Amino acid sequence: MGLSSIALDIMLAALPDIGRAMRSTAPNLAQWTVGIFLAGAAVSAFLIGPVADAYGRRLPILAGLTLFVVASLIVPFAQSMEMMLALRLMQGIGVGTTRLSQAMLRDHYSGSEMAEAMSLSLVAFLILPVLAPLIGQGILMVGGWRAIFLTMASLGLAVLVWAWCRLPETLASENRRPLSLSSIRAGLAIITHDRNAIGYGLAAMFLLGGLYGFIATAQPIYGEAFGLGGYFAFAMAATAIVQSGAAFVCSLVIRRHGAQVIGLIAVSAYVGIAAAMVLMLTMGMLSFWLFLVLITAMMAMFTWADATLGAISMKNLGRVAGTAASAFGAIQALGATLLGSLIGQSYDGTPGSLIWGSLILGILSLLAVVWARRAPSGGLRSVTSA
Repeated sequence: MGLSSIALDIMLAALPDIGRAMRSTAPNLAQWTVGIFLAGAAVSAFLIGPVADAYGRRLPILAGLTLFVVASLIVPFAQSMEMMLALRLMQGIGVGTTRLSQAMLRDHYSGSEMAEAMSLSLVAFLILPVLAPLIGQGILMVGGWRAIFLTMASLGLAVLVWAWCRLPETLASENRRPLSLSSIRAGLAIITHDRNAIGYGLAAMFLLGGLYGFIATAQPIYGEAFGLGGYFAFAMAATAIVQSGAAFVCSLVIRRHGAQVIGLIAVSAYVGIAAAMVLMLTMGMLSFWLFLVLITAMMAMFTWADATLGAISMKNLGRVAGTAASAFGAIQALGATLLGSLIGQSYDGTPGSLIWGSLILGILSLLAVVWARRAPSGGLRSVTSA
């Protein structure tokens, strides 16, 4: 999953140059290079799950990494925005298979234990956004935007070689499910009848939409609205450093309080911080430093929520972990991509669209968590973990 973060963050500084190189005249069109990548990852995540439940996790990940490397090598030769977007879609499809890492964790852990494991993995995962924008800015200054994609290809190849040599298969042969329409329908039925999975899965999707909106608007907000120019990468790095620390703290507090409590606290705090930013914005008091502090605090709470909500949603789905991870990955990534793109395309030279969008999505996430925590009713029920 770290490769996905690199493929997003390392190119943020190059978005204006890409738009000019592709002769794009529509406002914010270059930001679609982010959205189309995320859409490709969503499609890939949806299709790969049943395959992973039937044949294991390792082979689909290796195939996806290979596709990512090939697409990254071709991108520098793109001659139009349409070709650029098509190749970014291929990159997303390839890297989307790494979503199976969540299924690999579920093969070994469940509930709060899985949330703790996800928190620890996020410590390393969130270090990458610290380095990626800075590296991207440096590469852009030396070799231009095409060199950034060649760097992606090199990193993807390194991950592919490591995975080929070191990544184990976590799904035992006796736990594999046949690849058939009836098996897929049965797996999806298990998921859709689990209120816990639906509620917490939707909550994670709404917050992920806020994150994607932040990624899509970070460069223009920091670089243009606040006048940082190329130094916006340092602001992104500061936020990511705090997120990484928050992930480590999350792994500790989960042991004492459990994933459900921490998840509820995280989403509630996210909403409170977003509301504070709306208040500061409407009062004309939102300076750069205040925005940086508040957005960093909000992203720290997103980190807590990301580690806990996903683990809780997978708690009862051990029998169909691959299908569940892919279904959640696809729905969350596609929904979050659309929501994040709305925020990005609504950018008007101020951080207003990001702030209001974050508040609305945070409230929706909180409502989903509250709904999931209530007693089951109607056709939705909790299922027993397998």
